Amino acid sequence: MTDRRNPWAVRSVDPAVVEGLVATHTPHPEAVEKGVDIISDPQRQDNEGFNWTRLRMARSVTDIVPGSTVVIGSAIGRYLAKVIAWDFEVSEEDPIVTLQLLPVTPESVERALARSRPPAA
Repeated sequence: MTDRRNPWAVRSVDPAVVEGLVATHTPHPEAVEKGVDIISDPQRQDNEGFNWTRLRMARSVTDIVPGSTVVIGSAIGRYLAKVIAWDFEVSEEDPIVTLQLLPVTPESVERALARSRPPAA
């Protein structure tokens, strides 16, 4: 499914396209080192206010499909985001990944999940 404002932005990706990109992808070393799904500057925004980066900055392509929740990393920290779309306008082999930053940190989610677990019996 494409975005009406940008016909190159795809909000759902054919699994065959994902598998094709998986076959040629090399995990980004910084993403692996930081233990995040994708490297992105949280202050880089497109005209609609979404964060963006390139798919080559990912640790694993299969984790970065539209609709996924991901951990992004940068020199200033780790953040949660939702993958909104892939934009193939610039490159079919390395699409732009559009992300919506979520107003929580991975650590705050971990603390909340820990509180919500039932006590061990």
